[in-house]
Amino acid sequence: MMPTSQQMLAAVQLALQEHVAPKIDDQWAQSALRSVEVILNHLQARVPVEGAMLHEDSRELVVLLTAARDRLSHDDPALATFLAEAPDLIDGYARVDALQALNHKGREAVDALLHACHARKGEAVADAVHADLRAWLLKHADRESGFFFPTYVGRPV
Repeated sequence: MMPTSQQMLAAVQLALQEHVAPKIDDQWAQSALRSVEVILNHLQARVPVEGAMLHEDSRELVVLLTAARDRLSHDDPALATFLAEAPDLIDGYARVDALQALNHKGREAVDALLHACHARKGEAVADAVHADLRAWLLKHADRESGFFFPTYVGRPV
């Protein structure tokens, strides 16, 4: 049976801990190895869930950004690009790297819309769209926190 990506990452990490770390006396090399350990912890948390998270995140962005564009009567190149590419990609089987690129475009469109809302601050529709965008950003950050919190803040995964 072929090992999962998560199992391979764990095997690399174990080999580094058991066979490489004990033989390193140089402090800079030890520091670099600790950094590699943190990255491997991050990847072990991220790899098994990233694709599904990006898919769900991007699907929500299509709905959110379409509504925001329509409510604000706002068009922006980043927004247009995202909305043109997203449906075909998320309706099929997308690779994680393609979902990452799409999600990045969606977040660029969110940024452009936030600027548009800021320029129209005080208008009811702009303030409502701003609240929707902010709510999505908080949800997005919460989804990604599982990749970062245990790795960079808490104990290793």
